[in-house]
Amino acid sequence: MGRKSIEKERKSLNAKQKRWLANTMPFFYEHGIQGPTMNDIADYLKLSKATIYNYYESKDDLVHDALWLKLKEMDKFRDLLNDESLDFVERYYEGLGYATKCLNGMSSIYLNDLKNYFPKSWESIQYYKLKSAENLKAYYDKGIEKGVFRPFNTTLMSSYDLKFFNFMVDPAFLVANEVRIETAFNEYFNMKFNGILTHRDLSILTNYQNN
Repeated sequence: MGRKSIEKERKSLNAKQKRWLANTMPFFYEHGIQGPTMNDIADYLKLSKATIYNYYESKDDLVHDALWLKLKEMDKFRDLLNDESLDFVERYYEGLGYATKCLNGMSSIYLNDLKNYFPKSWESIQYYKLKSAENLKAYYDKGIEKGVFRPFNTTLMSSYDLKFFNFMVDPAFLVANEVRIETAFNEYFNMKFNGILTHRDLSILTNYQNN
């Protein structure tokens, strides 16, 4: 009858499982996803195949959970933007630094394989891009309300952010322009942020960067 139409209930991710799923990401960044077999992944993680197959019937599901953990990790960028305990400008740069670190090493070969061979995981990235643009729009709106930012069309600005995100997950663009995703992310948001701050708050920015 083939594969069951209803997937079995997925087990909760325990601490050890989260750790080895996270450890697969550097391997995928270097070697891609389509080429390596489950045997290769097990050898790299120094796990038995039985351990992996105890959780995953297919590489597709393993890849999806590893990406899900990475996206959950990057949710802290949103949390930092909304952290009322931090100065409004400071929280942006804290979030930017954190997101840049999370993106470190993400490669065009990894993104290319996700796009072409793992549609469920690629769909998660598309959704995450949209939510990220929405989160930034909310931050811009609040910044204008507080007088930290000059007034501007936040819908238009967030649409630019979404276009940038599209470039950053386009493996062909990354290869053609010889750009690393974490570097481009950092430069784009630094450049844009300097342009939307009010003159009054440029001193805050300077003090934060110097420290």
